[in-house]
Amino acid sequence: MPAALVKTFGASMGAGERGSRVTRGAGGEGRFKGACGVFTCLLLLACEPEVPAHDSPEDAQSPQVVLPAPEEPRPVPSEPSPTEPSPVPQPPVPSGRSWYVSTKGSDGGAGTLEAPLRTIGRAAALAKPGEIIRVLPGVYPEELVLESRGSGVAPITLRGEGSPRPTLVPKDRVRGAVLRVQGRWNLENLLIDVGGAGMFAVLFDATASQSILSGSELKGGTAGAGVCVEGARDITVRNNHIHHFIKPGDDSHGVAVVGPARNIVVRDNDIHHNSGDSIQCQPGSGPADGVLIEGNTLHDEGENGVDIKQCLRVTVRDNVISGFPNTAIRQAGSSAGEAVVIHAAARDIIIQGNSISRAGRGVSVLDGGTPPENIVVEGNLFQDIRNVPAGNGQGIRIEGARNVRVVGNTVEATASYGLMLAADGRSVTGLEVRSNVLRGGSQSLLLRLGAAGHRPGLLMRENQYANGGVLKGDGANFPGEQLTLTSPEKLEVWRQVLGVDTGSSVLK
Repeated sequence: MPAALVKTFGASMGAGERGSRVTRGAGGEGRFKGACGVFTCLLLLACEPEVPAHDSPEDAQSPQVVLPAPEEPRPVPSEPSPTEPSPVPQPPVPSGRSWYVSTKGSDGGAGTLEAPLRTIGRAAALAKPGEIIRVLPGVYPEELVLESRGSGVAPITLRGEGSPRPTLVPKDRVRGAVLRVQGRWNLENLLIDVGGAGMFAVLFDATASQSILSGSELKGGTAGAGVCVEGARDITVRNNHIHHFIKPGDDSHGVAVVGPARNIVVRDNDIHHNSGDSIQCQPGSGPADGVLIEGNTLHDEGENGVDIKQCLRVTVRDNVISGFPNTAIRQAGSSAGEAVVIHAAARDIIIQGNSISRAGRGVSVLDGGTPPENIVVEGNLFQDIRNVPAGNGQGIRIEGARNVRVVGNTVEATASYGLMLAADGRSVTGLEVRSNVLRGGSQSLLLRLGAAGHRPGLLMRENQYANGGVLKGDGANFPGEQLTLTSPEKLEVWRQVLGVDTGSSVLK
């Protein structure tokens, strides 16, 4: 199975699944039409000379539609909000005996500090639940299956001791992972150098439960990931340094969570310089359910930061996510270089409190055939979102989904629109856009809103827009379908024509 899984990861992201650009056919330009009374005065403000604003290369005007009635205050949609995964319980402190391993030991020894064992494999075979294997500094060429001791038992701890920490390297390169975990194990303070082999550093297989990988460094593989959690339950990956898993021309992720994994925590890791994503959540024989990605530093990957596809109840919170795509590792074009991409029927997703920068897109929610559902993008900071690869540069891009809340985000310095909402020719139903601050970038493109037929049930209010920024409404009834905000009166034109944005304002 590991060999098959190694192969699967190379082909797991087809072109149709990635956050690639969406090309739409050209439509007619919105044209100014006369009116009377106060509305005429408002529209005349729109006739002042506009600063030209150019969309990304694939953006074209949408057909004109019937204008909606002005927005009335409405309650927040009543659909259920995403729920967070269950917390993983903290492991008990090892209370059993210690088994010592040293490069100067012998597998015929007693396993004491005075008479250590020679191999980790021998110690793993002897250790009982609640005991600890203490590995002294040195290099250990081993490929291990850490077997289950049964359900409901205390974990066995495998801990690196001393400085420098012990190094595990592949021996024969015949297994799918340097460490394959079954049952309940705690792995602590190890250096696993895969040395260019097509292997995972650590694989938690479907029989693993309540296991932890912490305080370790993993590097140098060419399989589909550094750490693979494949169908396991209650797994924690925390405070690790995971880097340089590079499969030439293909995906190798820092951490891959594969369904039907349950209750997975990825916390406080530094993950970078891999040829795929920092963290990918994808289905196996079923969707992964309950994933918490919190407090990590994710940066400089060949593709994306966090890729969520066909997974349930995923929370991405308080991470620093930057540097996508890293074209020194992967040629631009295999993805849109998203900090976070949500697609392929993902459901109940929370993206909250993250600092996102230097990406081709900040957060993308893509249809992909079956739209994602129940998505919250809240309280994030987006800066320096770049047009790399060409045609991107949006802070938050909602292409197609059901029940999406975009609330309380700050978006600034974007190469294209800070928010691009329902403007890709796909429907976004139950969309709430509230209390966001948009400051724009080199072109001051703040917001592009799709035609009314693509955003049924839109609730949009109390946003703040930078003075001089550009708002665009597909099919809107003002020149060029866009406005440059040079005054609060211009924002009133937007409100009257689009029927949205009650309580929104222009930043001073």
